[in-house]
Amino acid sequence: MDIMKNKEKLPYCLNCGADLGEAQNYCPVCGQENWDQKVPLKTFISDFFSTYFNFDSTFFKTVPAFFFRPGKLTNLYNQGKRRVYLNPIRLYLVMSIFYFFAVSLIIPRNFFDRVMTTDYLGMLDENIALQDTLVAQDHPENNKRAEIDSVLRVAGNKNPSVLSGLDTLVTKLRKDPENKTGWRELKILAQDPAVSDTTFARAWGESNLKGLDFANIETRRNFVANSNLFLLGFARNLPVMMLFLLPFFALMLKLLYIRGDRYYVEHLIHGLHLHSFAYLIYGLGITLIYFGVGDATWVSIILFMLVSTYAYISLLNVYGQGWFKTLLKFNVLGFVYFVLFWVALCYEIYLSLRFI
Repeated sequence: MDIMKNKEKLPYCLNCGADLGEAQNYCPVCGQENWDQKVPLKTFISDFFSTYFNFDSTFFKTVPAFFFRPGKLTNLYNQGKRRVYLNPIRLYLVMSIFYFFAVSLIIPRNFFDRVMTTDYLGMLDENIALQDTLVAQDHPENNKRAEIDSVLRVAGNKNPSVLSGLDTLVTKLRKDPENKTGWRELKILAQDPAVSDTTFARAWGESNLKGLDFANIETRRNFVANSNLFLLGFARNLPVMMLFLLPFFALMLKLLYIRGDRYYVEHLIHGLHLHSFAYLIYGLGITLIYFGVGDATWVSIILFMLVSTYAYISLLNVYGQGWFKTLLKFNVLGFVYFVLFWVALCYEIYLSLRFI
């Protein structure tokens, strides 16, 4: 049934003012749909979901090929069957939204404050808490460090690909037990406008915090004073960073298969499908771990192996080369992409610090 039959038409275009006939569903001048834009809230919400989350026949045809036939969706789309399956960009956007929503579940806004002050014990299970207590009894001077290490170990297991960068930064920033100035004191000094940058710099030096040697004292002070805003900015920029990496991923595929007759956009479509699958699987894994289903370490290992196997089989099916040659290219692709990911992650951390 044509949905235009359920919408009230107008004798003129609301966008450009051109005269329209009763039989015209679209404006011949600007292309806008011919119907009264003043609609009930129910219709407005329905139109939104039908546009961006349209679970019609294309969705149900896409799911089997996407899940169980690695590379098939890419081949079919590149063969011109583009109305039958979901658009790769839409699929990527939906899966990335789901993934980064799952990530937001496990990273609290006051992550740095709670870790740096060793108050982030809510994430620890009873076994880890008991183990840390026993260690602290034997080595009281290592009490704080043992607690922080346990926190970061659990958080890292939940989402190693995203939290690893934060783990490294926090590890470098943590204070040695013999230092005089702690994180709480530094934060108070950083937020007090009466404290000069010189005084804060002296306190920073006494705390022996490391990891921000590339930044001037003003940037360091802004980070300490607004560490929660830094984390929000980091989380907000992360999807942009991953989207920025996609063209480079496609370029690596183009170079690895340069003797083929494929266009660059075909490799880009393949990259969109691979990233979409990774987002979906890792997002589901993070959600399971968040609700306490399964061991975090084993779930992370299984998901990594699943995504890696899927990507390898997809390369086999899309490019049609032998298993050994494909395995070599798969390893080269993984290594180069891993390096690019870390470079981009460091730069993203730098930008988040710069524009707090």
